Amino acid sequence: MSLAYRFQTVIDQLAAGNKKQFAEMTGKSASHIYKICRGSGRPSMAYLQELYEEFRVDITWLLTGEQNESANPAGVLNPGDQVVAPMFDVKASAGAGALTDSEAVEDYFTFNKSFLSRQLGVSGEQLVFVTVDGDSMEPTLSDGDQVLVDMTQRSVRNNAVYLLNSEQGLVTKRLQQKGKQLQVNSDNHEYDSWQLDLTRLEENPVLGRIVWSARTI
Repeated sequence: MSLAYRFQTVIDQLAAGNKKQFAEMTGKSASHIYKICRGSGRPSMAYLQELYEEFRVDITWLLTGEQNESANPAGVLNPGDQVVAPMFDVKASAGAGALTDSEAVEDYFTFNKSFLSRQLGVSGEQLVFVTVDGDSMEPTLSDGDQVLVDMTQRSVRNNAVYLLNSEQGLVTKRLQQKGKQLQVNSDNHEYDSWQLDLTRLEENPVLGRIVWSARTI
């Protein structure tokens, strides 16, 4: 069994075989991960050390095929250490607004709880992915970005970016709360700000805070 095969096994265990997701999880380019899996590239020792520290991947096993009993073979995590976030088949407009007509789950992404806690400061209890549509949040968010929304964070923290359920549909915007008014801002200054009167709304329009984004390079 080659290093490339064992590395693919790690990806299978940690990212359900999704090389692009694994690259994003571990801070590497997708092309680098593909090269390792094809056998035309090798992971650096610094990268292997990161895999051990982050996911308890058995470096000895990965390099030689011999299992180190003190580490988890092939990076297998206990089910309690994993969080699954669904990707919904909806687009959250960062432009003129997009109405949603489908909320079917398109895919699932798996995260390690320690990564979510340490890197993002979230628990992972209610995480979902949606896709950005439009350019009004440039340069922070771009058209086609996949954003991770923590739906437990519905209280507005000034100047953070949120998923908002507005009359225009789902939108990704930077929010500021001013008393009972919610100011909705775009990072692209070509778009005007607007306000919501919270006293006139039956439900909280804030669905969650955007804590992470992924994009194709």
